[in-house]
Amino acid sequence: MRSVTEYYPDTDRMLLLLGFGGTAFKKVYFCPLRNRPVSESVDADDLIVNNTATDLRNARRVTHRISMKPSTIRRMQILGVYRDIELGDPVQFTPDSVQEEKMNQQGITESGMNPEDRNREIYEIYCELDIKGFEHKLRGKETGLEIPYRVTIDVSSREILSIVRNYNKDSEELPEARVTFVKYTFVPGFGFYDIGLLHILGNTTNAVTAAWREMLDAGMYANFPGFLLSDMGARQNTNIFRVPPGGAALVKTGGVPINQAVMPLPYKEPSAALMSLVDNMATTGQRLGGTSEMQVGEGRADAPVGTTLAMIEQATKVLNSVHKRMHAAQAEEFRLLLACFRENPKSFWQRNKKPAMQWDEDLFRRALDEVDLIPQADPNTASHSQRVMKIMALKQLQAASPFLYDPIAVDRAALQAIGWSNPEQFMRIPTGAEPPPPEILKGMADVQIAKQKADADTTRAQAEAGLKQAQIIQIMRGDGQGAPGPTGPDPAELQLKAMSEANKARQMELSALRDRVNDENRDKDREADLIRTQMQDHMEHLRVASQQAHERDMQEREMESRAVENAQRIAAQIEAAKRKGKAPD
Repeated sequence: MRSVTEYYPDTDRMLLLLGFGGTAFKKVYFCPLRNRPVSESVDADDLIVNNTATDLRNARRVTHRISMKPSTIRRMQILGVYRDIELGDPVQFTPDSVQEEKMNQQGITESGMNPEDRNREIYEIYCELDIKGFEHKLRGKETGLEIPYRVTIDVSSREILSIVRNYNKDSEELPEARVTFVKYTFVPGFGFYDIGLLHILGNTTNAVTAAWREMLDAGMYANFPGFLLSDMGARQNTNIFRVPPGGAALVKTGGVPINQAVMPLPYKEPSAALMSLVDNMATTGQRLGGTSEMQVGEGRADAPVGTTLAMIEQATKVLNSVHKRMHAAQAEEFRLLLACFRENPKSFWQRNKKPAMQWDEDLFRRALDEVDLIPQADPNTASHSQRVMKIMALKQLQAASPFLYDPIAVDRAALQAIGWSNPEQFMRIPTGAEPPPPEILKGMADVQIAKQKADADTTRAQAEAGLKQAQIIQIMRGDGQGAPGPTGPDPAELQLKAMSEANKARQMELSALRDRVNDENRDKDREADLIRTQMQDHMEHLRVASQQAHERDMQEREMESRAVENAQRIAAQIEAAKRKGKAPD
């Protein structure tokens, strides 16, 4: 479809007016001049609905006031949309009191005194009528039911330009009016029309503006006060004295001291109470408007997740509710656009001179049935900054408990949130082969190495304790030796010799144990080195596999691109051959 350049600026203006006035409308219809579905914004002043109506579907009558150029009306008459009748000159626009005050504030004057320069005012009325000769019939009998119509009237001549049935063919038994307008709501009101920031902050804005003006006037008079002159002084040439910095001015006092002839008026500087009142009113207005000041520059980089989420909730509570209502309204707008395209499928491609693919009616209807057109936004996330703050909170949770979260999935969500549509291009691990992340593998290896070292330290401590015990026994043997008796060996000496032999055997056993422990430690160190080597080899293998997968992906994309180009070229050749009346070779 050809680019619809008017949609974005028109919608941008509508959203600005929505924040101010609280209510905005979109009109979705098939434009016979542009020969395609159109979605245009409608000012709340130009859509006349009874204030007791709950919504547009239940309104008894909806009137759209249109300011249309005479040339546009003539084009509609040529196309047969409007009756081809003489309308005469349009009448002069007469604004009401509200419109006149609004024009005065904006500095706008009503021009177009020449009738040829005036636009025509058209009323497009969506109502229910029981027209004689076109009565509603059910099973061959007249029911007296009023059925939906769209009536177009020229206000100046009061001529009816068109009367068109306003219901779908599938509801002819009990016709229901087609929905043409979509209502966008800022904050729901008590009637049909809603409220915006002008209603919410109007009194606060007036009060703060008045207080600022008083503070400016007080500061001006405090710095440049007026004064009073005594009538006993001589006649002055002027009562306006302007003394420049470092200059002077002559004042005739009639011989009395100047401080008795001139007295400044007692103006005071703005008081602290008035400044505090202005700050309080501004803070109140920010709360009413849903604005929250966040300490960004002075905040902690490691702020708790709960605090971050509380700040998000405080700053975006009102904005989130408004965003959800706008999300639902735009989804309804897209639904009406799809309905218009279903009724006029050829308008999607007939004016596109360079289509990306060849469309036909069956293919287009099948695409509309298989795909739902919804706004590309999260109704619970009102801004990009809020989306980034949520990702930061998720990253904090993942950093605090790395074994509970998948770091690849978290980083993929973070890259998508900041605007990268294909985050896999930055990933080293290929899609499809999902081995454990390197952080988890490294942590498992470190735990295993630490356990082996702890076992070796325990065995070494036991061996050292046995050595110390043997040394204590040797010392006791040296201190407790007695002199041999005159006859035969002393039993105590024999006992000491036996203990010495036992100690030697114990020392040999401890030495063998120490050698065995050292051998085990060397074996465990070699095993740890082997695990590290395997880890490095595994990481290198993953890197090579990722690179190969990326290269294969690029080759597949290139092949797909070539296949698409070949298919398009063949289709173009076939189409050209059909136009020439012969089949291709």
